[in-house]
Amino acid sequence: MKTVTFAGLAMTAGLGLATTAAAQDDDWEFQHDPAQNIAIAAARYDAGQMIVVQCRDGKLTAVVTGLPASAEPLRLNAARADGRSDQQTWTAAGAAGAYRSNAPGRDVRFMKGGGLYSVQTADGAEPSFRGAFDLPTQSANLDRVLTTCGWSTTDDRDALGIAPGVSLTDPEARRPARRQRSALSRAPRREVEPPVGAPVTPPAEQLVSCVVRDMHLKDCRAEHQASAARPDIVRALRFYEDREVYATEGSDAAANEGKVVFLNGPQIVVTVDYIGRAD
Repeated sequence: MKTVTFAGLAMTAGLGLATTAAAQDDDWEFQHDPAQNIAIAAARYDAGQMIVVQCRDGKLTAVVTGLPASAEPLRLNAARADGRSDQQTWTAAGAAGAYRSNAPGRDVRFMKGGGLYSVQTADGAEPSFRGAFDLPTQSANLDRVLTTCGWSTTDDRDALGIAPGVSLTDPEARRPARRQRSALSRAPRREVEPPVGAPVTPPAEQLVSCVVRDMHLKDCRAEHQASAARPDIVRALRFYEDREVYATEGSDAAANEGKVVFLNGPQIVVTVDYIGRAD
């Protein structure tokens, strides 16, 4: 197993060697193009890596570039300079080494702390790496992108941890039904698969979050409040509210109680259009 270490995202490509990045300016770079309905905040580093937060046509995307390429999601333990921690999942975004946040609103707000932002995969994870981003100390431009997209700049739910292991599928239901036949029958036994309901999910860029209480999803809501009245979001909220969930292997009800679950649609490939800075 290879662990890639980088400091300040100034990583020597292919060698896994840590180098030092130049300090960022006080705030994130910001550009706004009303004609394209796009707003972008970005932090760039010496070796060409970037963290890009983009609002385009009302859709919020957070992407980091220049990481080790992998088709597998990165499940990260993240920590800020003020000691706050969180669990984050970043998914391959199409280009090699680019990943997008699965919970952009929450993860962007987490970056507003400024200073050292450390990430590390769990022991035994593949791909495995750890690193640290030297983030700008000010975050007014992150707020500008969030508000342009209609996302909240603060959220009490950010203080709740992520549920570590729940599933909408009952593990017992995955087992084949007992095969029935007459004691005198010579016919082969027939298995009847349990019925599976059609999933109801919002579009991937419009997250729904719920809180786990007594192994049921409660207080489900649209993370993007401006989209809460959309028919597909309304259907998803009705589908998830009060739905029973099940602990995955290695987890239990106590570990998930009071934690947040994020639910979204099929994964999409994100292309980030970054407006080049004029020097």
